[in-house]
Amino acid sequence: MFTERNEQHISVPVEQEIRFWMSAPATTINLAVPVSEALMLMQEHNIRRLPVVVDTGEICGMITQGDIRGADLLRTGGTDPFDVAEALRHIKVYQVMSESPIIIRADTGLREAAMLMIENKIGGIPVVDGDNFVVGIITESDLFEALVYQLNQYTIES
Repeated sequence: MFTERNEQHISVPVEQEIRFWMSAPATTINLAVPVSEALMLMQEHNIRRLPVVVDTGEICGMITQGDIRGADLLRTGGTDPFDVAEALRHIKVYQVMSESPIIIRADTGLREAAMLMIENKIGGIPVVDGDNFVVGIITESDLFEALVYQLNQYTIES
């Protein structure tokens, strides 16, 4: 259902744990809703990705703007905006989402999260609790914010 990094967990200073840098709570979407609703949520919250959950709230996938743009559904709709909108209302999230997303825990270190994003060419990772409920999301922007903060700390100390 999902992929979690199974390497030995490296202890990191508390301030470098994901929990302090992730966006929380994460906006999620149910796998059975229309893609049009996913796109609306992304636009409303100014985000590019949504963790996908089942009815019980556990993560089962990830949908991004790229998934929606790359889906055959846009070709189905043609170039007419009304036809595209209609197609988006008839296709469900589970039909275009990425299954088995990489997930991490809140005590994961920033470096490990960044390496996962680089290795897998992804822009965000859902953060889950012990029951695989989404508690947040760490994105490239969050990692850049952490980097700037740490660079500022280094500059102040120098």
